[in-house]
Amino acid sequence: MNFFGHDHLSGFRRIDRIGSYPTAAWADQESFHLKDAFLWNWHKGSRVSTGNDWLQIQIGGPQDVKKKRPKGQNRIKSTKYTLITFLPQNLLEQFRRIANFYFLVMTIISLLIDSPVSPMTSLLPLVFVIAVTAAKQGYEDVLRYRTDNVVNSSPVTVIRDGKEAIIKSEDVIPGDLVVVERDCDVPCDLVLLRSTDPHGKCFITTANLDGESNLKTLMVPRDLPTVDLQEMHKLGMIECESPTTDLYSFNGKIELKGGEGRILPLSTENVLLRGSRVKNTECVIGCAVYTGMISKLQLNSRLTRNKNASSEIYINRFLIVILVALIAIVTLLYFLKRYNELFVIPKLTYLGDATDSYSVKQFLQDYLSFLILFNYLIPISLYVTIELQRVIGSWFMEWDIELYEKETDQPCVVNTSNLNEELGQINILFSDKTGTLTKNEMNFQQCSIAGNKFLFRTTRLEDEETKVLLDINNFNANQRVFFQALSICHTVQVASGSLEEADAGSTKREPVAAIKTGPPEMYSISDITEESHNASQQSELNVSHTIDNSVSAHPNGSNSTATSSDVNPLLVSDDSYGVERRKRPVVVKRSPNFARSNRMHNPPNASATGIDLNVNQTDLNGALNGGETTPNFRPISLQFRRSTSEKDLQQSWEPQNGQAPGHRRAHSYGAPNAYLTSPIAASSPPTNVLFRSTSTTSRESYAAPTFTRQPTILMRAESQRRKNEIRDFIFTLDYQASSPDEKALVEACANLGMVYTGDDDETLRVRIVPPHMDYKRPFAKPKEETFQRLHVLEFTSDRKRMSVIVKDTEGRRWIYTKGAESYVFPLCANSSADLVSKTDSHISDFARLGLRTLAIARRLIPEEEYQDFLVELAQANSSLENRKQLSEECYAKIESNLDLLGATAVEDALQDDVADTLVSLQAAGIKIWVLTGDKVETALNIALSCGHIPPDAKKYFIIDCKNREEMLLHLNALDREIIFGIGQECALLIDGKSLGVALAEASSEFRDVAVKCTAVLCCRLSPLQKSEVVSLIKSSNENYNTASIGDGANDVSMIQEAHVGIGIMGREGRQAARCADFAFAKFCMLKRLLLVHGHYHSVRLSLLVLYFFYKNIVFMGIMFLFQFHTLFSSSSVYDSLFLTLYNVIYTSLPILFIAISEKPYTEDKLMRTPQLYKKNTDNKQLHWPYFLMWVLFAVYHSVIIFYFGFCLFSFNNVILNYGQTVAFSCFGTLLMWTVVVVVNLKLWLESMYLSYWYIFTIIISILGFMITTVIYNVINLDYDTDIYWAYNNLLASLPVWLWILLTCVACLVPDYTIRMLRRALNIKSFSIFPGKQRKLKMREKFESTYL
Repeated sequence: MNFFGHDHLSGFRRIDRIGSYPTAAWADQESFHLKDAFLWNWHKGSRVSTGNDWLQIQIGGPQDVKKKRPKGQNRIKSTKYTLITFLPQNLLEQFRRIANFYFLVMTIISLLIDSPVSPMTSLLPLVFVIAVTAAKQGYEDVLRYRTDNVVNSSPVTVIRDGKEAIIKSEDVIPGDLVVVERDCDVPCDLVLLRSTDPHGKCFITTANLDGESNLKTLMVPRDLPTVDLQEMHKLGMIECESPTTDLYSFNGKIELKGGEGRILPLSTENVLLRGSRVKNTECVIGCAVYTGMISKLQLNSRLTRNKNASSEIYINRFLIVILVALIAIVTLLYFLKRYNELFVIPKLTYLGDATDSYSVKQFLQDYLSFLILFNYLIPISLYVTIELQRVIGSWFMEWDIELYEKETDQPCVVNTSNLNEELGQINILFSDKTGTLTKNEMNFQQCSIAGNKFLFRTTRLEDEETKVLLDINNFNANQRVFFQALSICHTVQVASGSLEEADAGSTKREPVAAIKTGPPEMYSISDITEESHNASQQSELNVSHTIDNSVSAHPNGSNSTATSSDVNPLLVSDDSYGVERRKRPVVVKRSPNFARSNRMHNPPNASATGIDLNVNQTDLNGALNGGETTPNFRPISLQFRRSTSEKDLQQSWEPQNGQAPGHRRAHSYGAPNAYLTSPIAASSPPTNVLFRSTSTTSRESYAAPTFTRQPTILMRAESQRRKNEIRDFIFTLDYQASSPDEKALVEACANLGMVYTGDDDETLRVRIVPPHMDYKRPFAKPKEETFQRLHVLEFTSDRKRMSVIVKDTEGRRWIYTKGAESYVFPLCANSSADLVSKTDSHISDFARLGLRTLAIARRLIPEEEYQDFLVELAQANSSLENRKQLSEECYAKIESNLDLLGATAVEDALQDDVADTLVSLQAAGIKIWVLTGDKVETALNIALSCGHIPPDAKKYFIIDCKNREEMLLHLNALDREIIFGIGQECALLIDGKSLGVALAEASSEFRDVAVKCTAVLCCRLSPLQKSEVVSLIKSSNENYNTASIGDGANDVSMIQEAHVGIGIMGREGRQAARCADFAFAKFCMLKRLLLVHGHYHSVRLSLLVLYFFYKNIVFMGIMFLFQFHTLFSSSSVYDSLFLTLYNVIYTSLPILFIAISEKPYTEDKLMRTPQLYKKNTDNKQLHWPYFLMWVLFAVYHSVIIFYFGFCLFSFNNVILNYGQTVAFSCFGTLLMWTVVVVVNLKLWLESMYLSYWYIFTIIISILGFMITTVIYNVINLDYDTDIYWAYNNLLASLPVWLWILLTCVACLVPDYTIRMLRRALNIKSFSIFPGKQRKLKMREKFESTYL
């Protein structure tokens, strides 16, 4: 598109999706920006005033060319740190942890006093842990910075001072005129000023913004004057409200320059938000209003609270207990030391005279020396090991092939790794329904028309009472008006362009050589069957040889039409180019305002796919040498050229003269029309392509002399062909709707014969093409109905309906309304009361079948009333205050006294294996709450069919509750049902109105009763109510662990509120998946995520935490016992090397390995036996009995190791090979050696899943101690204690090896015995509440109910 009189492709750089465009040289810079990107300094660029919370922005930016434009105002920043703030901020975050802060204090103390051990024993492990954690967080922040830099450095085309310029995205300022092309992302919030669409429309998708993947329509402000592009910066001033988080509201106005001084109102339909993508519109120009961190997308992307796993509560409790024990031990040893100094040492004359005075300094020295000595009771490496275990565990989930969706190439995504173990602690699951439990694929099933119920049978309606099949030829007036309303009361867009444009492309098609000569293939008698009432469903006539097959576009060049594709042609070779893709004609709408020279590579022979709904159509079917074509007049209702994939048609034609595909422009991956093939003359077409034979010959083939029912068979064949072509025509049109319900209704109308072919300048066109031939009027020419669309009253969550005002060909104005029956029925006239009653009964029947329902109504608008409506609407739109409220009041006046037409029923199919998933989760002890916006009857049927509500459960309904008293009566009755119906499952169903009363006036009572139900179904909820329900359950004293799962933007608040948020990457976009902690493609994968990965991670973390405390208690327990034999002198039995490396090398690798690989049960058993999930819920394996058991074993092992060694050295210390006594350094080294062996073998004993690699890690840890000690003891450092050659002497002593073997056996025999007895006798694990206490607790709950 050439804006400035030259080839625009040469100078235009597209705003592309992240990571898809060719990176420029200046985009490779990766230096940290030191200033924050949250900039409000708009005063440097455009004149921006914030008086009265309104902003004034000059269109085109500042006019003073002398001033340098500011940079970085559109910069996005998601990083936490900068080069300057990284070190202090990261250290501050890390030292908030108890263990890190504790070791920091210990390190400082050891540097200030005469420490009994080297200060390096505390400093080195602390530095190691801090460095590893800082490196991990810094690396993650660098990745975020690089992602930000890709976005901020992306090229953007702007128009400044009437000239085109390409700048970085971060340098866009308010007021800049930004050019955005088709399939490109919008770089900031823009006010739409120009579009290539001739009607000033712009079509966008907002999947990146609000999660909705449907097409949305924006408009250039009405009455905006058309000026040259070079003069657009002189258009005027935009005044708008300050940026808010509301994505669906925008108030502003344009003050035009010049003598007129007109003011044009701006609303949401005039604004392109950052994160949206332009679709089906070749190019638009907008004025930047909100940039950078104050765009609506960024304001909605603010950081939420950090989620912490419930296991951290138990870890902190254990740390507090150990810290208290540490203080108690230090205090005890200090007083024992003072006792010895006062009463024991004076009696030992060989120690010299005791000191007479005792100062505060001496007190601090003694007390803090013990504190330094025992500081290893706190496991410093616990946190860093947990983080590594979580990160590696998240990789395992992402690598799980069972959580990978092959069709969409979508693996599981873990956004928050610190919640892995929380997947095994879920008590209550909150789930959305549409798109989560269901596929969000709508199919029209039934309808109610004028009080009669009909079933949809593909191309007919079946009367439910009489079972008579009706096609469009037999519709009465009510039925025609009903489907006419469905075909025009919508905002559906035809993605392939209008019908006329497609027809124009087909008329320019070059003659195609025939593929064979001679008479065409004829129908056989067996191919034509008698037509029955279900023929349209069960049998299809084989008429494929009469249907045209168009030549598909191929990336390597062919005689083809220019088509669109969702697959990057450069990534697929000729041999394997078999990807099934939807293809649509390329239709470019251009406004006369956009004068542009021809694009590069415009093939004169290529044309868009032709779609013709006219009766008289000429088939081009020449000879092999390109002979003349013969016009023929076979009656054709729908003629088109189409193929479903490039594999359908062999494309063996080669380009002439070695011409390669022409590169159109820099395009994002997968974007349609990224490459156009060069014009290639037709050579020899493939032999297996079938073309439509001439009409005259086909008619002769039908008219076989031996067949006597020629007219009937002809009509059946024509009807079957029409049905096939209508189906394929719908596929080719590629309807794009704002909701799947709308699309399903329009496609149903098309299948019945009312084909919506698009809108041209707000003129809606509906082609009447009966799919079945009428015997009385064979080969009648289809007619076309047109309606002028005057207004669209948009659907909102408050209105729950949408309306269109149209003018028919007779000049009458009608309003058609479609919406929820609870909102449409009150708008109907009194004359429709009986019909409303019948239709409401039918809607209830539909809802019981699980169908989604809508009511349809219309009325004629008198001229006077319409003129009053125009005046009021203009006043509402020009108001800057309460514009939305005024507009809705205006809508309400025109949407009144409607004549009810009927209702529709659409089915939303269930997800795969959803019933098995829900039943398994309930068997695992997880209570499931479904929170949906559907009505109660529809949701109830879905809940029953998918297994959410057990079929034999009692169902209690709370509907239309108005106040607290009514709510308490309901809750009281429900509570009695639950208590006295012990063993009976109970399900609660509540609507949005009643839930609002419960949340506002009886929240705690509702919560306490609802959590007792087996299943809860909340209907007609808003997104805010969903998050409020989750928040209410979280506030319970029972400390329930909650999880929320959803697929749409309306589920984001619920997902973020729950302890664990799970997103499904579905049809409603990726917003939920991005905001969730875990995301995958299908709901059925939730079963494996919770029952397998949740179980494994809970077990692994419990083992890791308990083992860390165990091994440190063993380590320090020996130190504690040693003090009783040294007159409490605060001497260390270990060398400083052992204190430094114990947690870093000697014992870290095996526990980390088993913490990422432990499997107490096989994956298949966990999937088959959901009850095993209950074993870990509520962090059972981190409760006090398990912790105390590990502590007891630690104390036992430390006692055995110390006193076995003490006895060995006391009774006979001549254990060396050369017959000499051992030194004291050998004692500490021997104890350390034994500790390393015992604690590693203890872990081996506790592990369930043994592998060669795991055994190797245990062996390598023990060898690591031996190797480091051998190296250390041969070097005479004389740094801390003197262990020179001590360990070598121990290695050479046979009694030492026998003693180590005996000590290990003595330590581990009780562990092994208890484990075997528990297995043999099937002894249950600890029960915190014995039977008697459990009964007392149940009695207390019974007496506390409010009866």
